[in-house]
Amino acid sequence: MEKQVRERRTFKADDKIGIIRKHLLKSKLVDTCDEYRIHPTMMQNWLKIVLEAGREALAGSNQKESNENKKLIEKYEKELERKNRIIAELTGEIIDLKKEAGEL
Repeated sequence: MEKQVRERRTFKADDKIGIIRKHLLKSKLVDTCDEYRIHPTMMQNWLKIVLEAGREALAGSNQKESNENKKLIEKYEKELERKNRIIAELTGEIIDLKKEAGEL
């Protein structure tokens, strides 16, 4: 008896969204999976991905807060860079003074 090999199917993103949309609007998960011959685990993974992406999209809708955070980060990065330059300069002076005093 020969083992029947099924060809692996791939779905485009638009197809996946259409299937998920239909499932959310009309039917149960099992009915949708049976109709499109999709394993329920695969359908659940698609739903998880879509919902996580939706959360990120909705979180990104508050663009003003995001821009304020970026400006604050830039401000602190500039301040940190200035402090690092001062520390490097003072460290250099300390090393020079120790050399002159014969400690190094």
